[in-house]
Amino acid sequence: MQLQAIEQNGMRVLTTGQLADSFGVNPKIINRNFQRNQEHFQKDKHYFSLTGDDLKQFKAMRQEDVSLKFVSVLYLWTEQGAWLHAKSLNNEKAREAYSALVEGYYNLTEKIKSPDSLIAMQNQKIVELESKLEQTKKRVLAIETNMQEQITLDSGEQRRLQKAVGERAFKLEKDASKRSAVFSAIYRAIRERFAVKSYRDVKRHQLQDAIKFVDKWVNQ
Repeated sequence: MQLQAIEQNGMRVLTTGQLADSFGVNPKIINRNFQRNQEHFQKDKHYFSLTGDDLKQFKAMRQEDVSLKFVSVLYLWTEQGAWLHAKSLNNEKAREAYSALVEGYYNLTEKIKSPDSLIAMQNQKIVELESKLEQTKKRVLAIETNMQEQITLDSGEQRRLQKAVGERAFKLEKDASKRSAVFSAIYRAIRERFAVKSYRDVKRHQLQDAIKFVDKWVNQ
């Protein structure tokens, strides 16, 4: 069984739920065994009890553990405490489970390095989530920017471009009979310059560039 490492006061410990799962019993049996044999259990040697702010902090770091939601006092069992439970339960399965815990959990050389390591782990998760959120925001912004760049001219913007074309045509050609050809040439140049089928298809963010292009356009 893969157990999440927990350390209290420099010692590896297990919650009642973890210990019960390891022994293959209901957590109520562990609690009942403790109540019946409480005189044999020494606080800070066989177990630690978390209440108040200490318990709130412990729960905050394990929000995914629904079994802790309504717990008002949390017991954390040391290796010696687990041994007392195995001894009190007095069955072969509990003794075998205890031996496995000693070898596979309590005596592992890879221990949590400090009482603050769980907080550090939680902070690391927060940093990772914030990084993912920032990446998501950037992707959303890129999508929104791309969508904005695809928006074509509205009616008012189309009139601004038409006005620029008219002013340029009148400036370049004084002969009214020849002016329509200039209009056609300017609109054709706009279509080619901005790769659109009609001047109406010019993108909104390109309007200023289109007006400048028209202002500088000369008939070749």
